Amino acid sequence: MAALCCLLILAFLKTALCIEHANTTESINITLKDANDTFSDREDSLNFTELGITPTPSSFPDSSESVTAFPDQTESTDTSIPNTTPDVPRSALPLPVSGVLPVPVIEVVKLCPCNLQTGQCDINCCCDPDCTEEVSLFTDCSIKTVSSDPRLCQKDTVVYSINTTADGLSRVQSSVQQEVNPDVFCIQSANYEEGMSFGAPEIPTEENFDSLFGQFVGFFFGRSRDTSAQSSAIGNVPGYLCGDVMQTVNEAGEQESFPFPASAATAHCLDANPAAFLKDQTSRCVRSFDLGQDCSSLEALDLRAYITFKIRTGKNEEAKVIGAEVSAITLESLEGTWTSVDPAESAVYFPVLLESGDVCNNVVKQVKYIFRYSEAGEILSVMASFLLGAIKSIMVPIQQEFQITFLQEITSTAGMRFSGNPGYVVGLPLVAGTRTAEYPLLQNSSTDPKGSLTILQNSGEQDCLLGSSRRSPVLFGIDMVSGCTFRLSDAVNCSLLSEVILSVLKGQNFPDHVASFGNSLPQNTLDWVPIQIQTITTSTQTCSIPQSYHLEVKWTKYGTLVNPQAHIVSIMETVLTNTSSLALLTSAGGLLSVTASVSFVDVSASPSPGFKVPPTIDAKLPVDFFFPFV
Repeated sequence: MAALCCLLILAFLKTALCIEHANTTESINITLKDANDTFSDREDSLNFTELGITPTPSSFPDSSESVTAFPDQTESTDTSIPNTTPDVPRSALPLPVSGVLPVPVIEVVKLCPCNLQTGQCDINCCCDPDCTEEVSLFTDCSIKTVSSDPRLCQKDTVVYSINTTADGLSRVQSSVQQEVNPDVFCIQSANYEEGMSFGAPEIPTEENFDSLFGQFVGFFFGRSRDTSAQSSAIGNVPGYLCGDVMQTVNEAGEQESFPFPASAATAHCLDANPAAFLKDQTSRCVRSFDLGQDCSSLEALDLRAYITFKIRTGKNEEAKVIGAEVSAITLESLEGTWTSVDPAESAVYFPVLLESGDVCNNVVKQVKYIFRYSEAGEILSVMASFLLGAIKSIMVPIQQEFQITFLQEITSTAGMRFSGNPGYVVGLPLVAGTRTAEYPLLQNSSTDPKGSLTILQNSGEQDCLLGSSRRSPVLFGIDMVSGCTFRLSDAVNCSLLSEVILSVLKGQNFPDHVASFGNSLPQNTLDWVPIQIQTITTSTQTCSIPQSYHLEVKWTKYGTLVNPQAHIVSIMETVLTNTSSLALLTSAGGLLSVTASVSFVDVSASPSPGFKVPPTIDAKLPVDFFFPFV
């Protein structure tokens, strides 16, 4: 009997354990089902389709990871999340950074120019839909009217205003009105709605990225050997047009574009950047190299790499091919001293690694091109000037500067540039010229916009030899002061130094006459004023060095008081030399400072007011005026 009772108790316990195990499994299934519902709800809440983003299967969690967290349980197909998203090819997906363009808003009631923050209220922006709770605190509407396209003859306008309720809170009121455009050339009706706005740009994808890249940045990152595009650009036009890429011919006879090194996405030099015709450019970029290995082998450091090209004078097939000429070469030492050398010996100035192995000499640091062209757009000559310096290994990477300038060749039939009619106008350059011995007329130099009477221009380097080519025209009525410094060595030639300083201060081709009026003609020699020269020097000093150069222009008002005309009376050139020895003039580093200035002096006599003589009374009465009294 006892054994029978024990068997009944064991059977009861086994049944209870099975039921408990079944309840535990059911609870786990329910939990996973709830998790699936949660993921489904989350998928519905994050509707990527409406935002223009296609979901990928990798963005959803894997169901197998959540099941394996429970031991002693077999996986069931009911607990896995089905993947109903179709496979989308990768090439059809937009790039992550491009996104999707928003739908343009054309309804005037939905336009809100003052809504600058997304999801936040802009203060006093009455059309901001995010300002539902802050409207009661508004003091005024920042934008009171919002209109549609102003080119239409009848345009819709929304007017916003602030009203105060009985409890003192603000309330926004809006009304839509139609306004009439008084413009004669307004648009009455638009039968093509898309023509009233800009076209939607193409969204970059992996398929069209190369075509868009070549369309928008192909000019800056142009390939130097793109002969197909270059050959198609050659037409029957004899010269270049503004913006055309200038063509060169290499040793193999292939056509290339004229390279102009410049910095691209980084500060490093990009040698394939093409130069455009009539586009003056100045670029500075960084050049990295190994001093010991690349000193003599790297072409970017060699002067010959910038003058060995052959450039076409025009775009047509019959255009000539000319080379570049070296106009100036300046050598810079490690201490910063500049020395000018003969440009005819440019072949000997190539990069050389010194025996110490730590200094590379004659490295190109600056290149300046001057292109002269004709009126037809044909290139006549190419002049190049170089700055070559000594570089140590600790100075690498170096900065290189490249500059290109276009000057039109002035012919005898070129029109004159007047600076007033007849008197000078404040801010226009002085008309100057030079009298020749063969012809009694003045060869006017004002036909060149960068010619005429000039003064030394200030530069950031403050070096006289570097800024000798940077000159500014003397403008009428504007006083100017500029200066620079010379770096002198111990053994300096006094006469040569005096000549160099005077040429830097005055400039090349300095004129000797100035027009008295702004429209003076060269054949009217009496309308030109000679430039008088005055030199203030001391006889006690053996070395006479110019320290300052000054131009004093005296002018007067000519004509009527109602409309007086500026008339130059005289111009004086004054050169002030040193009053002490050259050793006392220079500083500790051998620097000598010089200045150049221009001043305008009004010598007009103040007009004295004049009055007419009061009239005299000369009245004659008839003889019988007082009859019968007298």
